[in-house]
Amino acid sequence: MKPYKLIHQKSFLWLLLLATFACAESKVEDSTAKTAKPEKIPTQAPESKSSAENTTISSEKWLDWLPISHAGFTREQNPSMDYGDLPRTQVLYVHDKDPEKQFTLDVLDGKRELKLAVTAMINAKLAKNYQEKLLDGYVKVYQNYGVTAFERHTPADRKAYLEYAIDDRFYFNYQGENVSPEVFWEFFQVLDPKKLAP
Repeated sequence: MKPYKLIHQKSFLWLLLLATFACAESKVEDSTAKTAKPEKIPTQAPESKSSAENTTISSEKWLDWLPISHAGFTREQNPSMDYGDLPRTQVLYVHDKDPEKQFTLDVLDGKRELKLAVTAMINAKLAKNYQEKLLDGYVKVYQNYGVTAFERHTPADRKAYLEYAIDDRFYFNYQGENVSPEVFWEFFQVLDPKKLAP
């Protein structure tokens, strides 16, 4: 599991860097907005769908949303959610009969200032469909279940990866050992972010 921790530390640092950039970008926009000519203020604030984006998802809601058991895999302990201001959860699933089969699911909630970071990840990994055959597997970006996904499977080193975004807000990242991407797609079918943040 040590290589996974290193991968996730690097992923976390990458996300933190993007979040910091997004915050800085947001502050620049705020300072330019202060110098702009004031607009007429409406007497009643319009309801917007962004109010849902500004709501922090509680730990309890994350726990209720993540299945304890699905497709022969069981969630290990409680997910890790202690990332400061970064709205993110990370959980390890282990196969019920073969503990060598396992994967980590990392979900980033790209709300408010993190929207730019999620958009950057989407553009970096999911912007263009392609497929490449590797010596020991494949990598591709394609449409499946109505989403654009990055999928990599290298059976020789027993690794599988899947990344996709939902509603330009939630970024899902699966990294597995001794599993195929089909397992991740099984979880895709039960992990509906609209139940997490309607």
